[in-house]
Amino acid sequence: MTRGVSNTLAAVIALVAVVGGTAPAWAQGEPIKIGFIYPDSGPMAQLGLDLRDGFQLYWSEVGGKAGGRPVKVLVETKGSCKADEGLTKARKLVERDGVHVLGGIICTPVAYALRSYVIDKKMPFVVMNAGANELTMKLRSPYIFRSSFSNSDGSHALGEWLAKQGYKKIVLVASDFGGSIEHIGGVARTFTEAGGQVIQEIYPPLGAPDFGPYLAQIKPEANAVVTAVFGIDALRFVKQYAEFGLKEKIPLIGKAITTEDMLPAMGDEALGILSVFHYSAALDTPENKRFVEAYRAKFKRIPSGLSDQGYVGAQMIARALDAVKGHIENQDAFLAALRKVEVDAPRGKVKLDAFQNPVHTIYVFRVEKRDGVLQNIPIASYPNTTQFWKWTPEQFMAMPSYLEMKNKWAK
Repeated sequence: MTRGVSNTLAAVIALVAVVGGTAPAWAQGEPIKIGFIYPDSGPMAQLGLDLRDGFQLYWSEVGGKAGGRPVKVLVETKGSCKADEGLTKARKLVERDGVHVLGGIICTPVAYALRSYVIDKKMPFVVMNAGANELTMKLRSPYIFRSSFSNSDGSHALGEWLAKQGYKKIVLVASDFGGSIEHIGGVARTFTEAGGQVIQEIYPPLGAPDFGPYLAQIKPEANAVVTAVFGIDALRFVKQYAEFGLKEKIPLIGKAITTEDMLPAMGDEALGILSVFHYSAALDTPENKRFVEAYRAKFKRIPSGLSDQGYVGAQMIARALDAVKGHIENQDAFLAALRKVEVDAPRGKVKLDAFQNPVHTIYVFRVEKRDGVLQNIPIASYPNTTQFWKWTPEQFMAMPSYLEMKNKWAK
């Protein structure tokens, strides 16, 4: 650096000190604060813990820094999918703690509820699980990003795959809340468009302790039961499905129903179950092998898709911070960098579409026992899957939403 340039820089810093009292936060290397919201109790608790641990793993690997500045993660926990509870936690992080970025979020209702708040506060918002379709469709915003999925992106692949395998008649079972309804709707749309028939729709409440009354309703002529139940509900459903003697009669197929967080507790009742998702700890890639090893070493358990999603959320934020050299106070530049992020994630390559939702590979899995351990083994894949499947964004958004289509699929 020449003496003239050095003197000029010194003068600028001195002027800042006189006028504002201190140099800007980015110049001083003050921490970048990220707010992270997740459930640690209730039916989605394990999902929340996996999301948190995947997020924290990444920051531990990079020494808690990005863009030349320290990163401080501030967590807020909750016990439900209630929108008002999530909003209260977000307000605390933003208005009292002064975070620069908001992230986490397991449940679709919470994600929808936070939309207007983050837009009003001009707060970058990285949703790391909640797949609320409209957030990255009709309700998209320059402040809202996703590291996980939209609820129906993998569903479209599953519906088409089922039809190609020769399934003709299916029963849909989904928890009666927005996320599960969007998940199951994607299956129904592509399955029926491929010539299949939905013969029944069943919607038990979220957190149902007993699925018996709903299992008793399943029509015996079904070729398959397709589910969208998650967390502890998935564990109960798989167990009770087998207890009712249905497993040997009607194949059980689900959206992420046999995730790694639940597989050990499901036991052999899970064997042979088919599912669709973007991640399995059994994916045979260098990135995933390293991730699984690091996660198991730190947390003493196998990572799940939620672990991957938290990890990818951290990767995305870090890459954007690196691109702006830690200057997150230049929000326009940070948001622009975040839109361009591409990462080699445990699940494979992830980039964002024009609506700031992931483009990634979707897999069909079958539960098998390998070396005495239950695993989700990939049997089919759909690379570069987008939330709009094979439609243009305009075509897809012109169709009725999956929330509107509830109870209209069965014929």
